[in-house]
Amino acid sequence: MISLSAVNMSFNQLSGLLPAGWVKLAEHSPKGFLGNPQLCIQSENSPCSKNQSRRRIRRNTRIIIALLLSSLAVMVSGLCAIHYMVKRSRRRLLAKHVSVRGLDTTEELPEDLTYDDILRATDNWSEKYVIGRGRHGTVYRTELAPGRQWAVKTVDLSQIKFPIEMKILNMVKHRNIVKMEGYCIRGNFGVILSDYMPEGTLFELLHGRKPQVPLDWKVRHQIALGAAQGLSYLHHDCVPMIVHRDVKSSNILMDADLVPKIADFGMGKIVGDEDADATVSVVIGTLGYIAPEHGYNTRLTEKSDVYSYGVVLLELLCRKMPVDPAFGDGVDIVAWMRLNLKHADYCSVMSFLDEEIMYWPEDEKAKALNLLDLAISCTQVAFESRLSMREVVSTLMRIDDQYNR
Repeated sequence: MISLSAVNMSFNQLSGLLPAGWVKLAEHSPKGFLGNPQLCIQSENSPCSKNQSRRRIRRNTRIIIALLLSSLAVMVSGLCAIHYMVKRSRRRLLAKHVSVRGLDTTEELPEDLTYDDILRATDNWSEKYVIGRGRHGTVYRTELAPGRQWAVKTVDLSQIKFPIEMKILNMVKHRNIVKMEGYCIRGNFGVILSDYMPEGTLFELLHGRKPQVPLDWKVRHQIALGAAQGLSYLHHDCVPMIVHRDVKSSNILMDADLVPKIADFGMGKIVGDEDADATVSVVIGTLGYIAPEHGYNTRLTEKSDVYSYGVVLLELLCRKMPVDPAFGDGVDIVAWMRLNLKHADYCSVMSFLDEEIMYWPEDEKAKALNLLDLAISCTQVAFESRLSMREVVSTLMRIDDQYNR
């Protein structure tokens, strides 16, 4: 540095000890080293300031502490998240694997909702809130939060396998299957919480409203297709397969847009490999919907659901109940329709259907007749001859498409 007479290193944020060869330059040109507070210029008259070193240490210490605190905060947040997920997983696992001994205090309800809230909202199970009764329990309508209505199903656990229904509803997730929002078990008393369906059941829509609710082709096809898609999901997309075993119009709920939702899995069966040839000791189902093979063969098969679905299609088309005194003694809607179709022509076939269909456009009448053919295929006496629900869905989509081209 002997030949260097001047230098300007100002405001470069330099730090540390200035080399001995630069000290004289700094003494002769101090302005050239301004703006470097961490730079130590050590000379005989001006040794390095300890304050500079202390400031540097304090600054480094603050940086280290900040880094440590940030890392600690991230770790704590991560542990909290893991704890929350583990807790939620345990609760879901409990919902799916309910043991008989654990029935006393089992509960999983939406956040900020308790069993006592349900009791208060139903006025301790008052009759004025009842919207339905069935073989497997009573259903109440209630409002547990402003603007949010629920359907609350109560079940006597001494009479029915409630945990099986709860397990099925936890397994399934489909647009056309009712969604369980929560449940609660108190001793031999169980509660299932689900969304309230404002249009009631398909049975009520077809047979219970006065005056009758008009149902055009679009609505009837939507109902037929939605119910078929729900059953197809249970039979072909769930592993293991689920058989409903009590498909009927009163177990198909209708939302505000008349989209069907299959409900009431109290008689449902989760079919494992070991159950492929399983049998049941009693006939399961509802009169008028029971497949004929159950009279002589109790082998478990999803084709019994297909038969029951075919009966629902006939209800949807004829607007007649499955068992009606007008059919004659011991005659159900399937036998009645088969008997009428033996020697019927076009006009007489149309007379067996809902009177409203007579006023549809010709292309929609043709669709209704195709739907009738599908119902007959689903209700074949031999269960091996019936379509699968996946084939039913394809047929329904084809029926609606072939006249729209």
